[in-house]
Amino acid sequence: MKDINWLKDDYLNFLQQKKNKSKTTVKELQEEERIDEANLEKIRLNVIEIFSKIFDICNSDNPVDLKEKYIGYFNKITKPWYLNKKKATEFHDEKEAIIEEIKIQEAESLKSKFEYYYQMEKIQE
Repeated sequence: MKDINWLKDDYLNFLQQKKNKSKTTVKELQEEERIDEANLEKIRLNVIEIFSKIFDICNSDNPVDLKEKYIGYFNKITKPWYLNKKKATEFHDEKEAIIEEIKIQEAESLKSKFEYYYQMEKIQE
């Protein structure tokens, strides 16, 4: 039977695997002298690290509290990213718009995966 510990362990494992993969990608891109792409991957890695730390902060044995806190941080942190992307698009700042889009995409991916794990935990109750 899956429980809150399963959720926490599997999600943390998922985050660690994403971090490791992203670090490897950054290193490979740098070795290939693809600096711009490496820098964009570093942005992804930074988002993963931010939400990994926040998951630790939100740690709770109550699944509802964990979900409310963690998802709340996603909404709070990404809100300025959406605003920055909109402004960058309005002012034709393509570089900034791309950076904000990468941050948003990565955060949404992490949020979606957390919600998936949360549903798996709920189904097994």
